[in-house]
Amino acid sequence: MSAEVYLLTGYLGSGKTTLLQKWLTHLRITDQKVVVLMNEMGEEDIDGEQLQGFGFPVKKMLDGCICCSIKGELTEGLKDIMNAIAPDRILIETTGVADPLDVIDTITHPELYDRLELKGTISVVDASRFLDLNSRFSSTATLVKTIRNQVRYADLLLLNKTDLTSPDVIERVRQKLSEINPTAPIHATVQAEIEVSRLLSVKRTVHERSPDNETSRPIAVQKSIGRMSTMDRLKQSLGLKTSQPSLYNSIETFSYVFTGPVDAKKFEDFLYDLPKNVYRAKGYVQFHGKPELISFQHTDNQVLLFPFENFGPKMVAVFIGEGMDQEIILNDLIKCYG
Repeated sequence: MSAEVYLLTGYLGSGKTTLLQKWLTHLRITDQKVVVLMNEMGEEDIDGEQLQGFGFPVKKMLDGCICCSIKGELTEGLKDIMNAIAPDRILIETTGVADPLDVIDTITHPELYDRLELKGTISVVDASRFLDLNSRFSSTATLVKTIRNQVRYADLLLLNKTDLTSPDVIERVRQKLSEINPTAPIHATVQAEIEVSRLLSVKRTVHERSPDNETSRPIAVQKSIGRMSTMDRLKQSLGLKTSQPSLYNSIETFSYVFTGPVDAKKFEDFLYDLPKNVYRAKGYVQFHGKPELISFQHTDNQVLLFPFENFGPKMVAVFIGEGMDQEIILNDLIKCYG
């Protein structure tokens, strides 16, 4: 059984914790097992203290960002949560400077991919500060990139603190949000007040398809982390090729379970030759004539391969990107068996 994961992102002070409190107030009247995973950059826990009275387990990750310096801790924390609690839902609140793409990369770890289902990324935007934060004249290039990615990879946008700014500024912010992410719904809020049903509506479906001419091939499971049109869902359910997601509209992941060892040189070349729209590739594989399991990572033009002593993980590859042609990638991967 997999747990539904909701990722809550947004810049520092945008209202993420306020939203989380309101969400937990609603979930408290249900009989579901819910776990909160909260990340703060400093050594002291500030926001997490506000969540102690809701009756749900809260795992705090301090003094680092789960998108970079403590990614491994997030992976281990999620594994511990699944083994000890096996919750129905996990709500993850990131630090305000986290890039959601890197967090998604972390929670799609090969040892977790079949135990977690990312239902949606919800981004809280401070209407009173967004234009300044998004300006290269007012912010550093790194901050601007992070702010835009928090909008770009969201499935739902909360335009919060609308009571603290003028209608014309709110309209300008709306226009900018729509430029960065033309697909995600935008809901204007005060003190992050929104119906919980709207938060839960970001649920997505796990799609499974096998190439028409190779029904015996292991099925690659695609978990769409972006949005797919009704027509595309219908085409996919009929086994037809869907249109590729346009840039900025979605992040997708799919996985492939190896049926045996592969050729080391061919596999390394395969990783280096992955198209630019594959942002991450990672997993565990075994090479011909080698007894040990190999852990591999691909990021941009960097490929890392190193022995992994624990044979517990499945031999699996996980791919994360935008507009990926799954069939071409799998066909190239299968050539590595020869």
